[in-house]
Amino acid sequence: MEVYRFLVVTVFAATCVPAAELPNVPKCKMSDPMLPMCFMLATDIIRPQLVAGIPERNIPPIEPLVIPMVMLQQGTSAVNYKANLKNIKVIGLGNYQFKNVVLNVPKLMAAARVEVPTIQLVSDYTIKGRALVVPIEGDGIFRANLTNVKADVMIVAALKKRKGEEFLHLKMVKSRLTVGKATANFDNLFNGDKTLSKATNDFVNQNAQDIIEEIKPAVEAVVSMLIEDIGNKVLKTTPYKSLFLPEN
Repeated sequence: MEVYRFLVVTVFAATCVPAAELPNVPKCKMSDPMLPMCFMLATDIIRPQLVAGIPERNIPPIEPLVIPMVMLQQGTSAVNYKANLKNIKVIGLGNYQFKNVVLNVPKLMAAARVEVPTIQLVSDYTIKGRALVVPIEGDGIFRANLTNVKADVMIVAALKKRKGEEFLHLKMVKSRLTVGKATANFDNLFNGDKTLSKATNDFVNQNAQDIIEEIKPAVEAVVSMLIEDIGNKVLKTTPYKSLFLPEN
């Protein structure tokens, strides 16, 4: 069986492309000692398709990836806010690199580390709350730059039978993010008051790492939901048996 196909459809479920439709993907069997390198090469080969998107399979482009809306809420001693981000453009995912892959085929479990050098975020926002001792309130354009981003993703799948065929279904997705450095800017805070806006943005950036740690659980939950949603939309059209080939 070509285990790399299972990996492409599960570990890479965030921007899934059905393995049976991937052109020029290298062939590797389960017994092949070069399997990890084979998979790494496969993720490079499919990059152009993922960047451009595949409309006929409802696969959105990842460059940029557009997320319609994310609602974030945090209530801790350091950060207390409610924020609504709309029309979020995520720029930079096309430069992904897979660094590590672990697979348990019999248990339908997979894990991978994906690294992205730089990610830019641009969205409309509304926010009300405070960060540490600084009040934050406003609406406008939010921009952020993240560097050295690492995502450790774990996926557990199951087989579901439908119309006489078995299909993989992602039943659990967990992600853990690490960000090397982050900067952010909220336009139009405090109804455009430039003095208060600058002071607040300066404070946010000076304490960016602490704030990231506070909001990471909410962001990780959004990432996991996105992977699960897109992954299952694609997996339900790709029969399980088409992901594997005989050893001989």
